Amino acid sequence: MAIASILITGAASGLGAACARSFAAADARLVLVDRNEIQLAALAAELGSSRVMTVAGDVTESSLAETAVKAALDNFGQLDVLVNSAGIDPLDARGVLETSDVQWRLVMDVNVTGAFFFSRAAVAAMKANGGGSIVNIASVSALKPSPEETVYSVSKAALLQLTKCIALDYARDNIRANCVCPGMLEEIMGDRRAQMSDRDAAARSDAASSAIPLGREGRYDEIARIVGFLADPDQSGYMTGASLVADGGYLLA
Repeated sequence: MAIASILITGAASGLGAACARSFAAADARLVLVDRNEIQLAALAAELGSSRVMTVAGDVTESSLAETAVKAALDNFGQLDVLVNSAGIDPLDARGVLETSDVQWRLVMDVNVTGAFFFSRAAVAAMKANGGGSIVNIASVSALKPSPEETVYSVSKAALLQLTKCIALDYARDNIRANCVCPGMLEEIMGDRRAQMSDRDAAARSDAASSAIPLGREGRYDEIARIVGFLADPDQSGYMTGASLVADGGYLLA
């Protein structure tokens, strides 16, 4: 992939960090966004490049999206790619009856509203620059609801539809929007893992592996390469509004 200016939300850990490492290895210029300022700084130090900028804050604040996009424009001259990777899945937000008002709003705000804010800011910049690519990180839960994870499943389905809306409305501006729907991955999402014991996490991993036809959980680096494929117009320039599933065959079971 040619050198590009890439903005990644949820970049401090998990899949967001894997995407940052993958793009950095391709010599891309990065704006990394996360609410965890310490982990964000550690990742930037690891990547060790003057091509990396960090912007700490809450993705549910529209001003953060404007600030991050402006940082890309001011420092790199353009914004070519947005990766919306920020997401949460609280352990205590389960079925409809057990999901509180606060839990519903929090998950929807982070997983959907945050992606909307960053997409809106990015589309404006990309239109002025002649185009770009948005890659949203959804989940197989957008296609097949996960039991006892109502708000997470709904939020990811909404993100899938947001992707299609952007793709349809801005195709003539040479802006592509695509989505990745990962299945069960090697690490549990950070907010959920913080509420689990090591024993619970191990049991979850074992159960996940047994439910997947390929017999293992996915790796972040595998998904990061799919994100890179969708971001790169030389490889996926005729794709927009698409959703790529990477789930080890989970949806087949």
